[in-house]
Amino acid sequence: MNEFQSGLLNELVAVKITTKEEFDKVINFLSINNCFLVNGEPVVKLTYPGDKAFVILKQDNAIFWQPANQVLDERYKVVSVIEFFRPTEEEKVVEAKAEVIEEHVDIDEKHLSLEVQKRPANEAIVSNIDEMVKLIPAIEAKKGVVVDEKNYKDFVKAKTGMVPLYRSYAKKLETERKAVKKAYIEPYQEFEAKVNKVVKALNDTASVVAENVDVFVQKQKEALRKERQAAIDQLKEVLISRKMISKEYADQFVFDEKWLNASTSKKKFEEQVEAQINSLMEKEKNDKLNLEMIEKTITNACLIANVDEQLISREKYQALLNTEGLPKVTEMITDEVDNIKKQSQAVAQQKEAELQHQKEEFEKKQKEAELQHQKEEFEKKQKEAELQHQKELEAVKKQVSQTVENQPKYTPIKRGDETIANVNDKYIVTEIKQTPEKFQGRTWKKTFEFEGDLAALQMLNRYMDVIKNINPTFNFGEVKLTEKELSDPRTGVVNKYNVKEIN
Repeated sequence: MNEFQSGLLNELVAVKITTKEEFDKVINFLSINNCFLVNGEPVVKLTYPGDKAFVILKQDNAIFWQPANQVLDERYKVVSVIEFFRPTEEEKVVEAKAEVIEEHVDIDEKHLSLEVQKRPANEAIVSNIDEMVKLIPAIEAKKGVVVDEKNYKDFVKAKTGMVPLYRSYAKKLETERKAVKKAYIEPYQEFEAKVNKVVKALNDTASVVAENVDVFVQKQKEALRKERQAAIDQLKEVLISRKMISKEYADQFVFDEKWLNASTSKKKFEEQVEAQINSLMEKEKNDKLNLEMIEKTITNACLIANVDEQLISREKYQALLNTEGLPKVTEMITDEVDNIKKQSQAVAQQKEAELQHQKEEFEKKQKEAELQHQKEEFEKKQKEAELQHQKELEAVKKQVSQTVENQPKYTPIKRGDETIANVNDKYIVTEIKQTPEKFQGRTWKKTFEFEGDLAALQMLNRYMDVIKNINPTFNFGEVKLTEKELSDPRTGVVNKYNVKEIN
């Protein structure tokens, strides 16, 4: 691209036109470079104004024409079509006997079909080389000559010896071969270089034009995209306003890039847009039904299982709808509710077990405390009894010391070597026994068979009551006589005492 072409595109050059042919060439250049008219249409829509001279220029990014005699802004330089299309120094192809001409040349298959006068396929280079090839066996036979003291100098003698002669012959043949090769290869290399230049020019031009076409097509597609996206947005707004679809689902609409292809008609575009919108509306309807079904499933499952429905995540199962489907999701909900129920039951059982354990521990401690209290009460009573006994002993001793002569003497009662009591005709004095530490907390139940007279029976009941009062762990069934036992065995009549008085 030369400076005038760049100047036209950059709003610095105006091209003077005098013929329809010049007009078409300039318009073609502007079309390749993606230029547009004031109304936004492609530059190819510009009509030819007639044979009167005029200029084409670009202003405010738009192409238009005006009469050649009309005054232009001083920034514009007016050039002819010939100047406008003159190639730059880099673009000029310098060839032997080639001339750059301004006349129009058609670039077509006729002008770009290579014609070469080819050599016959089997034609060889005319020479006597075949005769020399026949000499190879004779030449190689010389390898077997016998070299000795007499002849070795003859073989290497300058100019006449076999060795220098053979090398001289080989050198001359190699020189001739190179000359023949050069004579054949140089025309081909020149031919190849020219073909490569033409091929490069064709490919480079095709690439530039293809790139410009891509840019132009892309601009057309962007314009069409804006137009069709506006139509889609308008349709979405109407449907949203009429509550036929929500904005959330309308925004899921996907623009299909195929709608920008020239093969997609407006009717086909509208049909496909309508089909996608209908699909989104149906999807929203089905999704709402599915969400309602999820909610009902959660509510009913939790109600039946007596589970707090706030423990179930609606969002999780709504998201799973797209990948798992409604039947699978409802199954997953019921499974989760069942698991929560089982976990709750397990927790409740664990809590119940803990409470039972706490209760048992409390009762155990309470019992221990009660036993401790009983022990303390027993020890307290023992101490009180001991004090009382000491007082009584002191009183007895005092009384005895005062009236020894008037008091009966105590007689010791022994069990083996141990004195278990002291008695006289009126009192019995004995030690209050203490339970050894290792037997603390244990009790025994024993049955005794008693036989004796009425005095013995009364003393037994009294002693039992005494033990019961001083030791709370002791209990006994009082031995009472019946009316029959107190009656005369012959007459059956109680003569002196009634049963209540005796017992």
